[in-house]
Amino acid sequence: MEYKVDFVDGYFDVKLFGKSCVEESAAYFDYLITHKQWRPGSLVISDETDLEIRHLTINDLEKIAKVCEERRTAIGSARFAAVVPQDLLFGMNRMFQVYVDPYWDATIDAFRSRDEALAWLLSI
Repeated sequence: MEYKVDFVDGYFDVKLFGKSCVEESAAYFDYLITHKQWRPGSLVISDETDLEIRHLTINDLEKIAKVCEERRTAIGSARFAAVVPQDLLFGMNRMFQVYVDPYWDATIDAFRSRDEALAWLLSI
């Protein structure tokens, strides 16, 4: 998995693409939480349109949730808005929400469009 991260207008604008895996997800979170603009509770919108996840298993989702738990303090009460127009990505994001919820204080939600995602993200 690859990622492009920009900080604009008070939030992180992320593009995730390529084949996702547990190790790359950990690398992404580490990159994000060590970014000079990152603060616990930051806002993140991630375009996951080109993310390959078909190969991920329930076990992989659980492992990624544990990655989040290991970074719980640094992530804080961040808000993550995922742009996932495809049905499979949308469903996997919803499942991930269930797995990660007990492991962090952040909030994540999945949206079909960038406009919906930004409206939710900035509605705090």
